[in-house]
Amino acid sequence: MSSTSIDLFDPDIQRCPWEAYRSLRKNAPIYRMEPSGIYLITSYALCEEVIRQPDLFISGVSPMALRPGGVPEEVLRQYTDHGWLPRASCSTSDPPEHTRVRDFLQPLFTAKRIRAYEPRIREIAESLAGQLKPGMSEDFVALFSHPLPMQVIADLLGVPDGDLGQFKVWSDAIVEPFSMMISEAREVECAALVVEMQHYFKNLLEQRLAEPQDDMLTEVAQAGEGNDGFNLEEQLTILTIDLLASGNETTTAAISSGMHLLCQSPDLVGELQGSPDKLRNFCEEAMRLESPAQGMFRQVTRKTELGGVTLNEGDLLNLRFGAANRDESRYDRSEELVLDRPKPGQHLAFGTGRHVCVGAALARAEMQLAFQALLQRFNRFELAPDHEPPAITPSFFGRNIECLHIIAT
Repeated sequence: MSSTSIDLFDPDIQRCPWEAYRSLRKNAPIYRMEPSGIYLITSYALCEEVIRQPDLFISGVSPMALRPGGVPEEVLRQYTDHGWLPRASCSTSDPPEHTRVRDFLQPLFTAKRIRAYEPRIREIAESLAGQLKPGMSEDFVALFSHPLPMQVIADLLGVPDGDLGQFKVWSDAIVEPFSMMISEAREVECAALVVEMQHYFKNLLEQRLAEPQDDMLTEVAQAGEGNDGFNLEEQLTILTIDLLASGNETTTAAISSGMHLLCQSPDLVGELQGSPDKLRNFCEEAMRLESPAQGMFRQVTRKTELGGVTLNEGDLLNLRFGAANRDESRYDRSEELVLDRPKPGQHLAFGTGRHVCVGAALARAEMQLAFQALLQRFNRFELAPDHEPPAITPSFFGRNIECLHIIAT
């Protein structure tokens, strides 16, 4: 594939971007993609160089605003007339806003706190694994990889179990616009759904202020008090984007991709069952190879040079974590799942530096406990022969398997 013709907005390339990434790393690791003008950064070293300079390459870029014409007026009206205009999320903001939100979020996801919650994650994983019928063709995404992180984050937030079905609709409505590949009509529809969710959480925040509980909703509600507290727009952004959407969509993608890898390499199941200590390495390698967040934006704040290429103020970069994580100059056998890889957690699936994923410890725990439960119950996983190969949701941002029909025995 010629690097002069690569357009990552092409769904056909997104289904299997690895050849395109190889070509870019070899021929043009800093590649200006036309007609968008976005620079794709595909080598590990160059991504790391950008991340090390967060004030030169800032994160305050809204993917939704990059579409031609910007955010549609009707989308803005949905928020301003019926709800609250979302603020920049933790991952798409810069200091001082970023620092303020991150300082609130970090204590919610400490290693100590996640360890204390692991028995509940294990309970959810074992319950969902028990619902998979041996020998039957079933959609793994619908039955396992989507409900697990959704139940976990809903449980941590403290929302009623009966509302989980609606959470899927709302969560999709938050994430889809970030794909940069949906119609304007769908974008308006998504905005209306997000407004529904805003009112839902506003009511819960008011309830928690009146009757505090031991959950994250109470902590967000109480963080809105005082002169320095978060206003309602900020509270709703933290709940809907930083906690709900960020807390389940990428984890769902990671678990789905991990199962797809097990189906493609049946010998891995026996190896992991025989050496349970390798399960952590399997999860890290699955995240490295598949990178649920394929790319994140940065914007140049002043004229500079990167890898011999001159960049001007305002230029947009997209750090392609999915390409950097398979960089042959960084990893031996870079496109293989290697269970005994030294330091398996050294990848960019969670980002690094100032914007490293604040929920990484929770995502890792969910993924490891998910596969632990599955490997204890089943000895083999295969793709169901009566279904098409797994479809990838068209998205410039993420890599999500829409459905994954498997047979577990």
